[in-house]
Amino acid sequence: MNVLFATVRFECSRVMSAGRLVWWFVLASFPVLIAGLIRWFPLDDSNPDVQEFDTHEFWSLAIYLLVPCITCAMGVLLSAGPAIATELEQRSWIYLATRPNGIFWLLIGKYIVAVGWATTAAVAGLSIAVQFSQQDTMFQIWLGAATLSLLSSMSYAAVFLLIGTLFPQRAMLFCVMWTAVVEGLVSFIPAIINRLTIQYRLRTLFVDWLQPTTDIEDIPTLGRSFGEGPWYLQICWLVALSALFLAAAQVIAHKREFTAAAESDV
Repeated sequence: MNVLFATVRFECSRVMSAGRLVWWFVLASFPVLIAGLIRWFPLDDSNPDVQEFDTHEFWSLAIYLLVPCITCAMGVLLSAGPAIATELEQRSWIYLATRPNGIFWLLIGKYIVAVGWATTAAVAGLSIAVQFSQQDTMFQIWLGAATLSLLSSMSYAAVFLLIGTLFPQRAMLFCVMWTAVVEGLVSFIPAIINRLTIQYRLRTLFVDWLQPTTDIEDIPTLGRSFGEGPWYLQICWLVALSALFLAAAQVIAHKREFTAAAESDV
């Protein structure tokens, strides 16, 4: 455990640099900015149809899309995605690979720091953005979105870390492609394959926690886009998927022979 603490402490010192802190504030400011624009610049104040959107259902959906879906995914994309590439570029991978369990503790430490970095930025932005909703259920929205942010960061960090071990030189590109194709499109396909996506589980928890009175699951075209079963079953699925992706990343990182040479050196 001392090795894990040392790894986490070292990775925390990296993310506390000036450049990373700027990105942290940018991520935290994103939901605040969008929520402020929705509140301060509505489409048409005099239109009754627009005023009907100022409800718990609308604001909980907006907060869900802004924070757990976008802010958390972007946060772990910047930290977990290039985890392996960073060590290769700094020529430190060979040293870590020769240390006892060095790769194992490196990936675990980077995973923990990535989850913490993204979650804190998301919750900080959420705490301010939720104030713009001006709903009586403000605390319910905050609590549900904060929990979803932790689960989202935990799950996406494991996926992006796995992608980073598979494609270290193009990690960011393939992470974006995964998010757009798998999480954005495949998760809505009414087939068994969508149950293996993170968004499928997060959407189910979102409806259970923040919109329990809606009948969205009864819509024929969207009913299969939401999971069945209690909320704790969806959390177990997210934890299991995260553990599976993280274990796969560990196996690949230990078995694969990475080169420390840059592409221009080959």
